[in-house]
Amino acid sequence: MENTQMWKEIHDQPQVAKRLLEEYLPKAKLYHQKLTEKRQLVLTGMGASLYACQMAKYAFYLHSGLKPLVTPAEDLPYLLPSFDRETLVIFVSQSGESIETKLYGEKVKETGAELWGITNEPDSSLGRNASEVLPLYCEQEVSSATKTNLATVLLLTILAFGWKEEYQQKFYEIPEKLEKTLKQADTGLDLLVNTLLTKENFYILGAGLLGAAAIEGALMMQEKTFLHTMGSSIGDFRHGTLEVTEKGLPVLFLASGGKQARETQTHIRFLENIGADIYLITDCGKYCHPCTEHRILIEDAGEECFAPLYFLVPLQLLAEQTARRKGLEVDGFRYLSKVVKDYDGRKEA
Repeated sequence: MENTQMWKEIHDQPQVAKRLLEEYLPKAKLYHQKLTEKRQLVLTGMGASLYACQMAKYAFYLHSGLKPLVTPAEDLPYLLPSFDRETLVIFVSQSGESIETKLYGEKVKETGAELWGITNEPDSSLGRNASEVLPLYCEQEVSSATKTNLATVLLLTILAFGWKEEYQQKFYEIPEKLEKTLKQADTGLDLLVNTLLTKENFYILGAGLLGAAAIEGALMMQEKTFLHTMGSSIGDFRHGTLEVTEKGLPVLFLASGGKQARETQTHIRFLENIGADIYLITDCGKYCHPCTEHRILIEDAGEECFAPLYFLVPLQLLAEQTARRKGLEVDGFRYLSKVVKDYDGRKEA
């Protein structure tokens, strides 16, 4: 079967990562200096762009001394009164032409705040409004946000702690590790894909920084497979959503060896005991499963804040493979415009 455009875009990601590292890592100290001059840092976007901010915020927490506010772009009108010249807003939009970008980009500048734009289209509305434009260098993306999402996480992570010399070699190892992860995940998802072909509900769970990766994975599954998929942090799931769990419900855990390993292991055992059908994507050998085909082992991130980069890859491939096996149009959308500028037949200004 001929590879889809989505499959090709997923496999472009090691080269995208290499280009970003070459472009931004040598400038990381300069960016860090600019970031730390501000009193308030805001990361904003919608959809996959917002989830990229959510994944990357932990790198800022742990390594930069900065505590960014991550907020949906649609909430910016409520925050504008608190912005001033000591505020830096990093607005993420792959197209740079989303409704929110057009509505609020200029208004952010009117407050005196500094606006940076992370986008795949530097000549877009966002690019024209931003004082600092950070291109993603992903070329055109036809299907769901795969390489632009991963590129955004990587770029934000570089901004967070790429200036630290002791981590720079680990940054440069990322493209090779992505290559290895692609090979491992390409052939490791068959059993889960087969299971999902006959299911109506599916849950993806992760703790800490992998909670946002789970939500992004669910978004791709919904876009591509039309399967009702929920992504959630483990903490949120056990505070209510747990009640929907029934015997045979497929649940995919994103299980790393980081700070949340104990919580993840505890919840895996609990859901196993009540009959859920558990699958694992893990970069850590400590997570086992009675059926080895239920465990997809990927590259060890080495640094916890790099983990989302590697966990995104099998989630992307899972959406692509499931949609293809269901005979769906992998590279198209029923209702979703790529730039999300025409909704319900109404053109937005």
